[in-house]
Amino acid sequence: MTSHETTALVLDTPQDLLLTIPFLLGFHPQDSLVVLSLTSERRLARVMRAEIIVPNERDSARELIGALSWQNIEGVMLVAYTSGDGLSFLEMCENEIKSAGFSLIESIVVNETHWISRLCEKECGSCLHEGNPLPAFDSSRIAFEHVIRGHVMPCASEHDLANTLAQVGGPIPSMGEVLPLPVAAALLRRVWERWQVSRTLFPAEIGPTLLALENLALRDFAITMHKSRQLLDAVELWRTLLTQAPFGYRAPVACLLAATSYEAGEGGLARLALDEAEKDDPEYSLAGLLKRVMESGWPPEAFTRMRHELAEKLGALVRDAA
Repeated sequence: MTSHETTALVLDTPQDLLLTIPFLLGFHPQDSLVVLSLTSERRLARVMRAEIIVPNERDSARELIGALSWQNIEGVMLVAYTSGDGLSFLEMCENEIKSAGFSLIESIVVNETHWISRLCEKECGSCLHEGNPLPAFDSSRIAFEHVIRGHVMPCASEHDLANTLAQVGGPIPSMGEVLPLPVAAALLRRVWERWQVSRTLFPAEIGPTLLALENLALRDFAITMHKSRQLLDAVELWRTLLTQAPFGYRAPVACLLAATSYEAGEGGLARLALDEAEKDDPEYSLAGLLKRVMESGWPPEAFTRMRHELAEKLGALVRDAA
């Protein structure tokens, strides 16, 4: 069994921030504006990514920063990944942040080799000229700490991350018959416990597991099986199961992946998982609910509270069905 630290990762420098963003998104951003909002305790509240080139910059900036207006945040950091285009959009977002009464803590422009802080151009000599060289990613302390905590290394692009969720080739798993509720719940527990020990999915259990998750109570029960320290184990279980799920059975697993990855702080993966759920079933209600919750800026801690509230109720439901 593996466990992961839950203590906060400390970011001391702008370089630490740049090294952390790919882990937050799940991929290395390009031609993007990343918006990071912070609470009064300087804890990360929300991460958003937008294309750096947009058709109507003023309205897009107002909409993007306006999404933060109701949240209990104090400061905002902006990081623009661009070879030169889109800086006017960055500037409009800076102005919207100030108009909204937030503190603009940092505004950074990143190109292929260097980064420059727009807020220290008059204080830092390197930011006045060619900029600061980008830190080495793979050998950094930040990458090491994320991997030690159980995170996978970021993909090269959002497209590559999405490809990790696609169904792999091979025979479609046999679903078998619908199992009684307590038997199906025991199957889910067995799959989860084995996964923690050996990272193994038995082929004969993939179909029955997918069929069990079609039951809404069992799907919600699956959300409650792990503890907070096991979040990243759960993320990898649902990600792996999703690659085995055929069309028509992907939405429940994709929603489990979305919920656990969002709670684990991997918002980019969570949103791509919801895309997979909507492709499988555009009317799947949990996918729509999770999408609205994430877009409204619910903190990951709210998912933890929801999971704890579900655990006792659904555990009793499964026991009563025995």
